[in-house]
Amino acid sequence: MPPPDWSLELPQPLRIPKMTTLRTLADVRSLIDYLPAEYRQRKAWRVMGKRLEEAAQNGDVGQAAIALRIVLMLENIPCLPD
Repeated sequence: MPPPDWSLELPQPLRIPKMTTLRTLADVRSLIDYLPAEYRQRKAWRVMGKRLEEAAQNGDVGQAAIALRIVLMLENIPCLPD
């Protein structure tokens, strides 16, 4: 199995105002790592992490991008297309 490719780009960059712009799987992974542990333990973020790992392994970033938009919406984190 090839190593994960964290440099894969999201279908569309997402800007979280006053915080960051997410362009690649590595950016999303950094965001998750930045979250406090109590957030990372929530089911939505755990599922997001699984989709992210799957995308890095198989190259299908679409599912990870959808999961990301859903979890940001559930957490009331504004995100805008960049």
